[in-house]
Amino acid sequence: MAELRRDPLSGNWVVVGYGGSKSGGTGVCPFCPGHESLTPPTIREYADDCGDWVVRCFPASNPIFVIEVAEDRRGEGLYDKMGNVGAHEIIVESRSHSKTMSMYSRPELQLVLDMYRARILDLKGDKRFKYVQVFKNHGELAGSYLLHPHSHVLATPIVPARVSREVIITRNHFGQKARCLLCDIISQEIRQGKRLVSMNRSFVAICPFASRFSYETWIIPRFHEASYENLTSQGVKDDLTDMLLDVMKRVEQFANAYTMEVHTSPNTTFAQTRGDELPFHEYCHWHIEILPRDFRSSKYKREDEFSVSSITPEEAAEAMKTQRI
Repeated sequence: MAELRRDPLSGNWVVVGYGGSKSGGTGVCPFCPGHESLTPPTIREYADDCGDWVVRCFPASNPIFVIEVAEDRRGEGLYDKMGNVGAHEIIVESRSHSKTMSMYSRPELQLVLDMYRARILDLKGDKRFKYVQVFKNHGELAGSYLLHPHSHVLATPIVPARVSREVIITRNHFGQKARCLLCDIISQEIRQGKRLVSMNRSFVAICPFASRFSYETWIIPRFHEASYENLTSQGVKDDLTDMLLDVMKRVEQFANAYTMEVHTSPNTTFAQTRGDELPFHEYCHWHIEILPRDFRSSKYKREDEFSVSSITPEEAAEAMKTQRI
């Protein structure tokens, strides 16, 4: 039985005893139309005018986190551990087996983004889940062994380490300056233009100043908003769809594998704000991170160690801007 254990030196939580496995080598894609019986029952789907699903979501066959498990926080001497309570869902993004994200039409991509929002909203309704993470791995170097386009949704009883550090740093920045850190970053990036990849009415795409991966790109709202799931304006949703299509057409010119992560705010339903604490909506600012992977980054990169990129973010942004798409 899998469980969460806390590393007392780093403070990170680790899942141990997880018996997940790669997809079986049957030669049959379980995500393709007609093979729905090979996956768990559908949680939510969007259908076309003929009644055929175009985007569907269902529980993972080998979930890392499980809704039915008790939280069961307990100690073992100085060590802390708990059950792997949570949720692990799969979003199949398209009926097509071999489409990449840059090949989607605007309506197709918008349905995928709407599904992200719907699953985050639903899972944040469970107070046991402190964070809901949506991510997509494309290509074997990014850890994906199924070609069919899909994303993962993880609801966890802890806030992941990197997100937790982001929360602390952005909170400290707001406490010192009464301004959002990401709002300050995009203001400077727009002004300087050196790492700017693309921009529209509502979003900006940049290669971050300290990029961990070559051609790493962040898509950030130009307005302050803590939570991705609060994105309801159709005009803003259109702008996000256009921006993501634009960026993915550029990124896929340089990378055959990548991870895409939606960074939203932690779940506010569990938070018991004390008088000395700032609410998340004051300083959190949601964004999407696209992290291209190559052999070097996949083989040598380990969490919490120095990342090494072969190209500066300024060079990457310039190359991406001049790419014909």
